[in-house]
Amino acid sequence: MDNLQMDEKLARLRRCRREMDTLKKEAEAIEEDVKAELEARGVEQVETAHYKVSWKSVSSTRLDAKALKAERPEIYERYAVSSTAKRFTVT
Repeated sequence: MDNLQMDEKLARLRRCRREMDTLKKEAEAIEEDVKAELEARGVEQVETAHYKVSWKSVSSTRLDAKALKAERPEIYERYAVSSTAKRFTVT
């Protein structure tokens, strides 16, 4: 692939990302509308002819790695796992 082809690909990538951003904003707005309707109805779940939608509270427990590292660094170091990834950027 020569640089002209690379430029064309990157331009298409940029257009696709803009479209994805627009679609993401639209999807988020629709989701907010549905959540508002669930709240207005005072329910956590609704079934329509084609879909079942729910919006419920979910609890989870997570480890506060920053606090663990500060208070018990030996334990943090013992269980800390490093990872490496490549980052793709276009400017």
